[in-house]
Amino acid sequence: MQLNKKVSVEGLLLAYGIPFIILIGVSIVLFVKATTMVSSGNDTRAVFYALVDGMDNYYGFKTAWRPRLFSTGLAALTVNFSNVLFDKNFILSAQSPLEMAVGIWTVGWFALTSLALIIAFKQRSLFYIFGLFTVISFGYMDIARTNLALRLYPWDLPSLFFFTLFVLFFIHKKYAWLLFLIPFGVGFKETIMVLSFGFLLIERPLKQRIYLFLAVLGLSFGVKLLLDIYVHAPLFFTMETEAEQRFLTYNLSRFRDATPFFINAGTLLAFIILPDLGNKNIIAFKLIAIFFVCGNLLFGILTEYRIWLEVAPFALYAFDVRIYGSLVNQST
Repeated sequence: MQLNKKVSVEGLLLAYGIPFIILIGVSIVLFVKATTMVSSGNDTRAVFYALVDGMDNYYGFKTAWRPRLFSTGLAALTVNFSNVLFDKNFILSAQSPLEMAVGIWTVGWFALTSLALIIAFKQRSLFYIFGLFTVISFGYMDIARTNLALRLYPWDLPSLFFFTLFVLFFIHKKYAWLLFLIPFGVGFKETIMVLSFGFLLIERPLKQRIYLFLAVLGLSFGVKLLLDIYVHAPLFFTMETEAEQRFLTYNLSRFRDATPFFINAGTLLAFIILPDLGNKNIIAFKLIAIFFVCGNLLFGILTEYRIWLEVAPFALYAFDVRIYGSLVNQST
């Protein structure tokens, strides 16, 4: 009886205690890193304070970012909360209320993502926690020697969180949850809409896959449309579409440098060339990643490495399965 109790305590420590301790340690580093980025990113204050003074001022906010209302709304609440903590000198490493807000925001979303992974994968979540920390660090480093790499926006890590939940629900075939998750996530960042294509790759009859894909895509567009109307943005406006050709030309030219090949600390390239050996989940994630990459090449700036964070959970899942074996059976 005592032996079983000892094994049980040790099992809980290994499964949850150690990953949680590592999560706290990594979060401390991320908090400090995030606070040091505030003065480097010209847009950081604008995006975190966009909704602090109410909707009247928000209508003048940048058009491409305005529909990301859930991100900017929660960021404004974080700013208000951070003002209280800063006044009480709660965390001395933050030198301003904005630094406090950015640090709390970054650590909060990283912690939520990591906790979801700990619950799902137990001790094997360490692989993901360290992996995500590496990818986030890469995305927030000034590798390109421009201010682009040092921007920190409130929709980056929420989007990473939703992509992570997508992986967890998809591999466990919890498709009903995805019908809610994807449209809701669009309110944080419209890029999440690309996950709709996952329904074309689920293990269901073809007709059912098509119906589910159209349903979630329709709901996602519905959310986007309602947000566009509410924030007075052009309907279905997502990015500066008039710059598509310029972005693509610039991005292709940047491949003359070696660094873009190692986006997300090399995990994206390794994920693409990794043999899938018939694993349906990995195949699905690769196909979704292709849509994601094409979208970023058309609408993003290649060397603004934070825009690639979302596909990291796809890569880490594929590496974990290929190195250590099935996750589904061992995590349930």
